[in-house]
Amino acid sequence: MTDIHERAPYQRYLEGLARGALVYQHCKGCQRAVFYLRPCCPACGSVQLVLRDSQRLGTLYSSSVIYDKEHNYNIVLVDLDEGFRMMSTVVDCEAPAIGARVKGRVEQLAGQEPRVVFELIEGVVA
Repeated sequence: MTDIHERAPYQRYLEGLARGALVYQHCKGCQRAVFYLRPCCPACGSVQLVLRDSQRLGTLYSSSVIYDKEHNYNIVLVDLDEGFRMMSTVVDCEAPAIGARVKGRVEQLAGQEPRVVFELIEGVVA
């Protein structure tokens, strides 16, 4: 069996998505969350990184709407409760408000790699 640290970081991320999880790393050296997955901590350089599953709860840090001839869509930055930020989209909402609370889920569209998308948690603002 291959050790978790012998596989490429992106492969470990995809393996997490395949089981429905958003994975990130926790640095044993400086106690920070690390996302996207890397071979060493960008803050302290430690290679003592532990893979963890996120609860996928967060707050919208930034939101932009892309206007397209066919449809409009949003691109957001989400601050996850575990302490990392990621780019994604909020589904079923054209222009989500900054500060809104969101919950992520793994979406698998035919012919595409799985991805994490977010949904608004109604009535909750950070």
